[in-house]
Amino acid sequence: MNNTQQLRERLSKNPGVVLEGLALSSALPMSAVIESLPVEMWQRIAGSQMAQLLLEMAGWGDVTVIMHSADVIMEFTGPIPLGELSHGFFNLPGPSGLHGHLRVDHCGAIYAIERPFMGRATASVLFTNHDGGVMFKVFLGRDSNGHLSAEQLLALKRFFTQK
Repeated sequence: MNNTQQLRERLSKNPGVVLEGLALSSALPMSAVIESLPVEMWQRIAGSQMAQLLLEMAGWGDVTVIMHSADVIMEFTGPIPLGELSHGFFNLPGPSGLHGHLRVDHCGAIYAIERPFMGRATASVLFTNHDGGVMFKVFLGRDSNGHLSAEQLLALKRFFTQK
């Protein structure tokens, strides 16, 4: 059994593991790990949809944006600002909150993932580069009872089914 088959079997039994750890231990890019999850847990669209999806997400309210590297897990919770394309970047403006400059041409694929994690249902969007590494993640918000935002989940599914 090869690495990918072993990974699929492992993820079918426990899809709630830290995917970055599996990518590192299996020497596979994150995109391969994501695509080893049970097929009903993920969808993929082209990275060329990055700016359009971020514009859509700007109307979703509070989400959690995560950048996860070997050295740090950085999180921001709040709304994604309404950005714009300029000089090869998708620019997120703002004197406070989330802001920055994203190289849209570096995005190779975008994944919508719904899976259990730490005993709770989660839904996230992972923006991956052309090498299959994660640029950043956006986790959908939760209501006052800790349940996933039904409105955001519906908007995410609608966006991915239209592409």
